[in-house]
Amino acid sequence: MDRYPHTNQEIERLIRDAAAARGCLTGEVIALRRRLDIPARIRSSLKNHPATWLAASLASGFAARFVMRRKPQGAKKHRSLPAVLLGLTLTAARPMVKIWLANQAELWLARLANPAPVSYLDSRPSPPSKFR
Repeated sequence: MDRYPHTNQEIERLIRDAAAARGCLTGEVIALRRRLDIPARIRSSLKNHPATWLAASLASGFAARFVMRRKPQGAKKHRSLPAVLLGLTLTAARPMVKIWLANQAELWLARLANPAPVSYLDSRPSPPSKFR
């Protein structure tokens, strides 16, 4: 009937191999999903080792406290009324002083860039004084 009886046996063997490979791949996929499911792994670790998690959280809290700690501020000194008024006056005068200094610097630089012409009248000697 069948011309090639060994082909049926080979097909059955290939079907069994494919089923075994599918089973092996299914197991590997399940293991990979478990390994990549981080929230489930954390939940199971919390259930299995709560004391370890508590100690680690306390240690990290203490470490963060020392690392992110602010420097203590010194006690504020209370200044007298004249000192406060002087400070306010200097603070208010600072912008005006800056503007005045900027204008003076601008005038000085302008004089350096464009020197005044020399006048021959200014260079003659002054007349003798009577009180010599």
